[in-house]
This record gives sequence, C-alpha cells and structure tokens, in this order.
Amino acid sequence: MIRVFFIALIAGLIAVAGLAALPSRAQEGPPCAPVADVLASLATRYAEAPRVAGLTASGAMMIITADAAGGFSVLLISPDGTACMVASGVALEVHPAPVAGVDG
Repeated sequence: MIRVFFIALIAGLIAVAGLAALPSRAQEGPPCAPVADVLASLATRYAEAPRVAGLTASGAMMIITADAAGGFSVLLISPDGTACMVASGVALEVHPAPVAGVDG
C-alpha cells in the first residue's frame, strides 16, 4: 500500500513539474506598446528606421523597420496607436519596383 502511495506521489510531482514548465497565457502574443515608443526603442537599440508601410486588409497599419545591415522588424499598428511586433529577422532586401515599359 505504501508503494502505491509513493508511485502516485511521484506521478503527481512529475505532472505538476510538467505544468509549471508550460508558458502562462499572460505571456502569449506579441509584445505591444504605443507606436512612438516602439519606433524609438528600435531606433535606439537596433538602429532600425521605418522602410515600408502599408494598410492591411483588416485595417491595421503594417510597418517594416530595418537597419543598414538588413536586420528588420515587422510591426502591426492598431487604430488606437498600439504597435505589436509580429516578426523580426535578418537579411532583409528591399528591391525597387519595376518601371513600367522597361524590360528587366
């Protein structure tokens, strides 16, 4: 009987340890802050500046910031001015749009 108790106790401790390793719901989602704060932070910390902007189908503004070496961040800005970082990376290349009537 004591052996069954200890096995159950160990199984319970393993289960609790496994749950503790999972991220909490409060930590999910992209980091968000006022757009001016996010742009200032990216400029200060990573020398990134806005390079591309556009309006998404859902009504959010998308801004891609980049530094001279190709590091970049993708922000989605909601109508209330909250910017959320949804991606970042390296090796960004911005290509010029093709000129109409010119083969290339």
